[in-house]
Parts: sequence; C-alpha cells; structure tokens
Amino acid sequence: MAYLVRHRLLWIGLILAQCGNDSRAQETAVLRATHTASAESDTQQSPGQLVRFAQIPTVIGDRVVQRIGTELELHTVIKQAGQISHDSQASIRRRQEREVEVLEVVDGRARRARVTYHLSREMSPGNPNPAEELAQPVEGKSYLIARAEEQLLVTDLEGAIPPRAEYELVLSSMENFGNPSALAELLLSRPLQVGERLEVPRELAVEMMGMQQFGVVQRFDLELQSLRKVEDRDCAVFAARIATQGKPDNPLRVRAQGEVVIEIATTRTIQATLRGPMTLATLEQGVQHTATGDLLLAVESKYHTTAP
Repeated sequence: MAYLVRHRLLWIGLILAQCGNDSRAQETAVLRATHTASAESDTQQSPGQLVRFAQIPTVIGDRVVQRIGTELELHTVIKQAGQISHDSQASIRRRQEREVEVLEVVDGRARRARVTYHLSREMSPGNPNPAEELAQPVEGKSYLIARAEEQLLVTDLEGAIPPRAEYELVLSSMENFGNPSALAELLLSRPLQVGERLEVPRELAVEMMGMQQFGVVQRFDLELQSLRKVEDRDCAVFAARIATQGKPDNPLRVRAQGEVVIEIATTRTIQATLRGPMTLATLEQGVQHTATGDLLLAVESKYHTTAP
C-alpha cells in the first residue's frame, strides 16, 4: 500500500514537472517567486472600446527573463472494501527562473539562443525530504538551443550534448522556442473590443501554460476584460478559463481560471496566472484511489529588446 501511494504521488509530481487564479488569489511561494512587484494601475475602460495589437521584430540580442511556477496541495485517500486504508496530504512545487538571449534570427523568428537557468527547484514526495526544495541539475548552468524545423537541438556552451537529465529538462521547458505564436497570430488578425470573448483554439492552452500534461483540453476561453498599465506599458487583461480531461488511463480532471496580461504594442504575454481544482479517481483491483487538490500555474516574463 505504501508503494501504491508513493507511486501515485510521484506520478502526479512528474506531470507537474513537465508543465510549465485571479489577481486576488492568496499569495503563495510560487506567486512570490514568479510575480515581482511593479507599478500597476487599472485604466477604466467602457465595454466596446477597440484594442489593436501590434508586433515588433525579433532581433539578435533580445532577452527575456521568465519566472515559472507550479504548485499543488494534494489530498490523497485510498479505500479497500469500503474502508479508508490511507489518508494523506502532500505538497508539490516547482519553480524556475530562466533567461533566454536570442543569438540568431531567420525570417523574423528566433532560430538560436542561449538559455541560462538562474533557478530551478522542485519540492516533491520523491525528495529525500518531501518538504524541502531541491535544486535540479540545470540550475546555475547555460545551454545553447536551436530550432531545426520540428526538432529542438540542445547542447552545452561547448557544443556537447548534456547529460540526459539536463537535456530533458531543457527540452521540456523550451519546446516552443522558435515556433510561431498561435496566440499572437490570433490577436493580430483583427481588432478586439473590451468585453469580447474569443473562440480560442485549444492548442493555445498547450502553448501558453503546458496544459497538455493534464490531458485533452476541452475548453479554453479568453475574454478581454480591461486595459492596464504595467510599468508604463499598455496591456490587455484577459479572463481565462481552461478545462481538461485525461484519457481513461490517465483520468485527471482540471478546471482552472485566472487572468492573462498581454502587452498591446508587442502581443507578448507579460503575466499569466491560473488556479483551480484538480481531481483524479481510479479503481484498480478493488482499490479505490482518489486525489484532489488546488492547482496553481503562474508565469511572468520581462522582455528586454534591442530593437529601435
């Protein structure tokens, strides 16, 4: 039984490790790590005000510092013959701060870059001390990445392929590098009105928050709610709702909502925060396993461009 519990917790922790709420959500370690304090002021806008998004070209030397956090407070219950045989609480957390510098641009898109992991920590039931965050093998290291059509190439700074654990962490965290942004294409296609709800392709949930790890995206809504000044930049604030459902062999169910903040002049996502319940229920050989928790996904990006 102890093995079954540990296996389930590690399995959920693995899902979170491969990923990547509203503004009034309770501040957690992840939010403190990903959302830096900045001067913000909501601009009161009437419903129907028109917003036109724009874009600037990617150039060599552009940098972005991204802070990504995932947190789950998990309650696990196992029943046999109608009796509770296990009841436990566990915390799973992953925090990462990475800096990406563009080294080569082809046809307006980044083709090659240097990525440095200033911080990469994980707290998991699989750690020797489950309550302690451990540094992952990429922390404090830099790598070179390059987009070659559908493939992402990863090497160390000397051009050698890094150890497998490092390679897989870089690959999973940078899998969208060099690909066109479907969200940007959608927002640039036409002006939007404050109060308008977008019919968003489900694959955008994968692009923005790595939601593919939680199963099939059933619904993804973005509603333009207001405009906001963030460090003197005009931004659009979208309310977001995402629903996922796992396959029969992975019956994970997630319902998350929050907000996505996008800079109007560049169509870059500055901040995204999603929070909501996660449930998992299985029945194997008469053993009923139920896991419920509050899932938090948070991302903040700070861009530094050399474009005029």
